[in-house]
Amino acid sequence: MNREKELAKNTIILAVGKICTQFISFILLPLYTALLVPDEFGIVDLFNTYISLLTPIFNCQFENGLFRFMLDFRGDYSKQKSLFSTIVIANLGQAAIYLVFFFIAQPFISSEYKIFLALDVVANIFLNTLLQFPRGLGNNLVYSIGSFISATLTVVLNVLFIAGLRWGALGMFSATVSAKALTGLYLIIATKTWRYFSFKAADRSLLMSVSKYSLPLVPNRLSWWVVGASDRIIVAHFIDVAANGIYSVANKFSSVYVTFYSIFDMSWTESVSLHMEDEDSDEFLTDTINTMFNLIAAIAIGIIACMPFIFNVMINEKYADAYYQIPILMLAGLFQAVVGLYSVIYVALKKSSEIAKTSIFAAVINIVIDLLLVKFIGLYAASISTLVAYGAMAFYRYFDVKKYVMVPLKTKNLIISVLVAMISLLTYYYRNTFLQVIGLVVVVIYAVLINKHFLLSVLRGFIKKIKKN
Repeated sequence: MNREKELAKNTIILAVGKICTQFISFILLPLYTALLVPDEFGIVDLFNTYISLLTPIFNCQFENGLFRFMLDFRGDYSKQKSLFSTIVIANLGQAAIYLVFFFIAQPFISSEYKIFLALDVVANIFLNTLLQFPRGLGNNLVYSIGSFISATLTVVLNVLFIAGLRWGALGMFSATVSAKALTGLYLIIATKTWRYFSFKAADRSLLMSVSKYSLPLVPNRLSWWVVGASDRIIVAHFIDVAANGIYSVANKFSSVYVTFYSIFDMSWTESVSLHMEDEDSDEFLTDTINTMFNLIAAIAIGIIACMPFIFNVMINEKYADAYYQIPILMLAGLFQAVVGLYSVIYVALKKSSEIAKTSIFAAVINIVIDLLLVKFIGLYAASISTLVAYGAMAFYRYFDVKKYVMVPLKTKNLIISVLVAMISLLTYYYRNTFLQVIGLVVVVIYAVLINKHFLLSVLRGFIKKIKKN
């Protein structure tokens, strides 16, 4: 199987576990915004922000080290067993340390939901490892099913607890933790992890090697947290929790977009890591990155063009102010996806310190702009600071990776994408239906033309498959 087919196959398999559940979750957004007041939505989002901060600090990003080293150990059961055993034992220690930290800190936490700060972080420590293990084995199907189970259970339990039992914020917290526990049980059974675990198989030198790779990813992950999540804390502190709920709703659309890109990113990371040393790797990287940029740019701009027609259908009027933040956050999501396209090169070369350096750079930009502007322009400070931070990171990594490989974007496509994005933004904010329809037509034409080679290749492959069958 050639690299392109391998990449496409893995992407499709990983996509199965995300698309249906993300779609269901997205469709249920009207339910959440109708039954939860902004204060409740805001506190759930704020707690999730804290959890996303605490998890990488206490699990030391060992799940990323597990996946990267598993790629090197494919076909070697003894090394796989030693690696998995080492990481799981480390996870046990990490969970214990976190629980001690929580019990010391919990008297200072006034929220009635604080127990979920303990349960969710511990669940994340183990679930992250269990999810990356089948990926490392090359069994993306199990990973995909695990992701599907986790998301589906979260959605189903949310509906049961929120719409059925009317538990409000408690229902969302309970649904999340329950879904993670049941997903972990599935992954243990599906991968037969007991065959790969033994206290005797743990290797201290291997732990040191994984730590050397993983620990620089902690400041990287924290920097991503600052860029993507610190806005919530700043908004909640300088404005109020209800404003954070509105900002959270505005973020849902770009979050879904980034989640869909992350499906490709997982298979893209694996593909580049396995084929980085090929003689024509530069050509492979350039062709794939340009193809994906055209696609993700068209999707991001297309979502902005469609939003005026679906916003009032999807979102309760209590969250009307979210409308003005969505395009800014969508463009930030596009830059985040571009960052991902180039980040895999650092991962393949195991240059995790370079990843951390560029992420810290973006985090500083984000938090400084946010704090300087929040008192003057309110919620716009959060969305604009996120856009500038991801944009700066994308530009930095675009030029920085040239130290290792040459993977330029086509200038013509960049200029066309910027012009169409400007048209889409102007019609979005002008709020004239006739102009918005024209803007949507322009974006559709742009999306088809800029992706015509990709679309034709997919169509030819589809026709060929039908004729073969």
